[in-house]
Amino acid sequence: MALSQSIHQSSLRSHSPHSFDVAEAVQRGELVLSLSTMLGCDYIFVSHKGIHELLESQRLATTIRELLDILETSPHQSMVVSADEAANGELAFTRYDYKWENRQVSQVIATRVTHADQADFMRMMFDCSTTC
Repeated sequence: MALSQSIHQSSLRSHSPHSFDVAEAVQRGELVLSLSTMLGCDYIFVSHKGIHELLESQRLATTIRELLDILETSPHQSMVVSADEAANGELAFTRYDYKWENRQVSQVIATRVTHADQADFMRMMFDCSTTC
């Protein structure tokens, strides 16, 4: 489903417990979502410049749930990664590991990708991703 159609449908779900702040941030151009698949895992990239409130620790579980809903991806086969672009154009990746319990995201752990091999892999996956 196209993101704009998905965002529109998401905003019409008044019965949904989710606010869909992610969809609004995408529409405003604050966040760019892209997707890359490898070996049955969907790598969901959230690109942004600088710190974004939707990726702060107290908000991560809701943000990840919204991403999964918007992109209609499996919580068991998805990995969420932020791609923070610094002023010099360099990308810093952060992986968000989470548990999926009772149809909700819980226990989110943010891990900055610092090892060179892992960073290269994330960069390759990011470069191969398709904007949603």
